Amino acid sequence: MTLRCVLDGLLLPAEFSDPPQALIVYDGVEAFVMEAVEALYYEVVEATRDELLALQQAGFRLLRRAPDFEVIEC
Repeated sequence: MTLRCVLDGLLLPAEFSDPPQALIVYDGVEAFVMEAVEALYYEVVEATRDELLALQQAGFRLLRRAPDFEVIEC
């Protein structure tokens, strides 16, 4: 999955931990666990259907799809 920061346009890869309890976002060599409220500052650029479902189940309702959003088919 790829996220975009709405403040600076930076594209960041992200993935759920296993089991999917935490959304881990990679900012260069560093990674951080995104809190649900932080999702207000990001949008989903691309994701699989399973990742979109996991976002909903994990309570990331503030994480919106970008206008140029694409579904990745596996």
